[in-house]
Amino acid sequence: MLSRMFVWWNGAFRTPGAFTEENFAKFFTPDATLTIGGRRVITGLAQWASHFEGIQSRGGVVEIVVPFKKVFQAGDDIYTYHVIRARRETGVECSLAAGHATLRGGKIASIVLVRRPMDAKDGPLDPQCWTS
Repeated sequence: MLSRMFVWWNGAFRTPGAFTEENFAKFFTPDATLTIGGRRVITGLAQWASHFEGIQSRGGVVEIVVPFKKVFQAGDDIYTYHVIRARRETGVECSLAAGHATLRGGKIASIVLVRRPMDAKDGPLDPQCWTS
């Protein structure tokens, strides 16, 4: 479910108007949350739509690399290790993310992520990162 959602999300990012409550409802429970770095940033379908519309409106491209580097599911829990890459006016960015999603009734009820920005000054970038 999480991989399918991110495949949709990647396409929706390139499609103005695609981040709607109705489209998020295909994948998420009505009260679904997103927590990044220990801080809850989204609760509910309206916030999922408005949060990502806002990122989309700033221009550029953001992509969650699918298939994930690592993924496994245990019951209703999905664990991932994946790359997030972006191209914006300010340049190219890449992060590694570790995540945990919980399903309820076959839909995503929560996603918790920790991210670490990658910088070529710190060593070689992950091969899935964009470099230009």
